[in-house]
Amino acid sequence: MIFPWALSQWQQLVQRVNEQRLPHAMLFCGIEGLGKFDVARKFAQSLLCQQPDDNHMPCNQCRSCSQFEANTHPDYLFIEPDEEGKAIKVDQIRLLVDQFGLASHYGAYRVAIINPAESMNLAAANSLLKSLEEPPDNTVIILVSSQSASLPSTILSRCQRINFSSPSTDMAVNWLNKHHSDLMKSEIDGQESALLAMANGAPLKAIKTADSELIQQREQMFELLLAIADGAESALGANKQWLKAGITTPIQWVYSWISDLIKVKIHLQQAIVNHDKSADLQKLAQQVELSNLYSFLDSILDILKKQRAPLNTQMIMDDLLLDWEAITATKQS
Repeated sequence: MIFPWALSQWQQLVQRVNEQRLPHAMLFCGIEGLGKFDVARKFAQSLLCQQPDDNHMPCNQCRSCSQFEANTHPDYLFIEPDEEGKAIKVDQIRLLVDQFGLASHYGAYRVAIINPAESMNLAAANSLLKSLEEPPDNTVIILVSSQSASLPSTILSRCQRINFSSPSTDMAVNWLNKHHSDLMKSEIDGQESALLAMANGAPLKAIKTADSELIQQREQMFELLLAIADGAESALGANKQWLKAGITTPIQWVYSWISDLIKVKIHLQQAIVNHDKSADLQKLAQQVELSNLYSFLDSILDILKKQRAPLNTQMIMDDLLLDWEAITATKQS
């Protein structure tokens, strides 16, 4: 079963197999929560399956499929960090290089998945480069990344990209209702749209981060931005209880809202992510200049880039809200 928003990507892969022009290295890229790894794993299994169907879906019955499901297939290698948040090390990539130097046990493909690819340290990436430059026959390496821009250009240039995009809101909501109806049962108005907005439209991330308290905190923060823009609330005097869980998530919310405001200003309303805030975003767009929004977005990006470093959470948020107060007051005056 392939996610409905990934069907076109699957068909791309199937077509390349049928036309015998499957690349040795592919990069599955897109934001977190779109099922890139699930598709990569299903495709790896299909390449190793002894009797895939016409759409190249694995049979789930042959010896190869049984070994794959048991993670014992001799022609398949999955590489990930030893611990979450840690790097993929050079010894792990050397294992891949050594395995690809051996003959296939079944005389077909040898397949490796690296996830998340951006977690490779420099030595690991350099070690992988040789396999990408001189790939053995019938080998396929699939790199999965939600932050492909952080990969070395030497790696990027040697991989064919398979881009994954967020589905339409209707498709995402329908899928969530069908497969995760428990998440949709809530007294909170706009639960589905709020979940998807917090996940940048990615259904699997919406499931992972589903939290009614988090939705309420997002509401509180958005209401604060509206109140500051209207002059009804002070940036420094505001209650910021939603900071108790850290600053990264609230900053990401602000980034998403400002990005949508820019889309409204340049008449790309159909591309906004926060559909549950559409009406308010339309009004806010009248209160701030486009150039100021771009500058504000740059400030938010700077904060996000520094999020791994120790931050004074209260000070960072105060500064951000003061900037917001300044750019909305400029238009009002």
